[in-house]
Amino acid sequence: MMLLAAAALFVVLVILGIPIAMVFLAIAGFWIVMEPAVMDVAVAQRLVAGTQSFPLLAIPLFILAGELMNTSGITRRVMTFALLLTRRLTGGLAKTNVILSTLLSGMSGSANGDAAMQSKILVPQMTARGYPKPYSAALTASSALIAPLIPPGISLILFGFVTDTSIGALFAGAILPGLLLSVVLLLLVHVTAKRNRWDGPDKAPPLQRLGPAFLGALPAILMPVLIIVGIRGGIFTPSEAGGLAVAYTLVFMLIYREASLSGLLAALRSTISTTAAILLVLAASAAFTWVLTFERVPQAVGEALLATASDPLSMMLLISCILLIAGMIVEGTALILVLAPMFMPVATSLGIDPVQFGIVFVFMIHLGGITPPVGTVMFTTCAITGVSVPSFARAVVPFIAAFLFTAALLIFIPSLSTWLARF
Repeated sequence: MMLLAAAALFVVLVILGIPIAMVFLAIAGFWIVMEPAVMDVAVAQRLVAGTQSFPLLAIPLFILAGELMNTSGITRRVMTFALLLTRRLTGGLAKTNVILSTLLSGMSGSANGDAAMQSKILVPQMTARGYPKPYSAALTASSALIAPLIPPGISLILFGFVTDTSIGALFAGAILPGLLLSVVLLLLVHVTAKRNRWDGPDKAPPLQRLGPAFLGALPAILMPVLIIVGIRGGIFTPSEAGGLAVAYTLVFMLIYREASLSGLLAALRSTISTTAAILLVLAASAAFTWVLTFERVPQAVGEALLATASDPLSMMLLISCILLIAGMIVEGTALILVLAPMFMPVATSLGIDPVQFGIVFVFMIHLGGITPPVGTVMFTTCAITGVSVPSFARAVVPFIAAFLFTAALLIFIPSLSTWLARF
């Protein structure tokens, strides 16, 4: 009865638009009041303990590195390179959108941050080139979902933290899925642009040569490589890699000399606010998860899943469907913190590789970010571009199909996720 009441309270609060951290705290408080066996002191201890971990230092450091790259001028150089790379192709600007997300994902690691930036910069340019605005917004939101996969994705760090999976292995394993998603989106964009005769090849001579533009974008391209090689080689931990990423970016800030003091302060403020939001969800979910564990909910969920699907492939498909539906309602970070520790024992008991499971898990929860009714990336993009949610929902359908196709490849071909992780 208590579980049903808590579930009803959860649904009501989510529908009312209450932030997910406050929802978790409200349910934990409800349980304390209604169940005398749940000690308020224990819940308070979990609130604090949920954020006390050395690997979590990587989160603010990588966020700061991405913010500093935007301030330093590296982001602008990456965009110039992407534009030159696609200018002679059909649907060049749409392909620039996808390539830019791929190249910048190693800097931001955040789908919302990537979507916000490109909504401001690329969507107006795409609209001027003849692309329908809903299509431009849907493409921008969809390509932003590459960011959580290409290292150093914040979601991969959180998944590794709560499931005790090697973050370095997750980083390495996510490279091929991230690139595969990029290729699938590029093919879809090409077919759509050619069929609708949008944005034909630019025959005019370029104002800048491709070689120098590539050198300008090289710092952003190399950063994920340095992080993965360093972590997998045992040179530094993920948290130390975050510190190295900040130092690496500061060097290029001094070289390019484009950053201002106000820009630096804005980067620090953005880092603080983003980190605070993540840590608030982390603390609240730790208390919420403790209450669920106290009531043996994870064990009940695990038994129900094993009774429904008894082989690895069926289990991966079942959990992926659950994550897709849950991602439509709840923000991805919260799902990682609550569901990953619950589902991981079930997956490993059937012999599913933890790295493959982690990458599919992160992939599926972020797909919910571009689907109604509570897709956070969708709302970010629509708010900036002025596109209505119904128009966005219609335009994003082909992209969701492309994501589901990619997810199927990751589920049916485990080596796509595990091959690089073995090195």
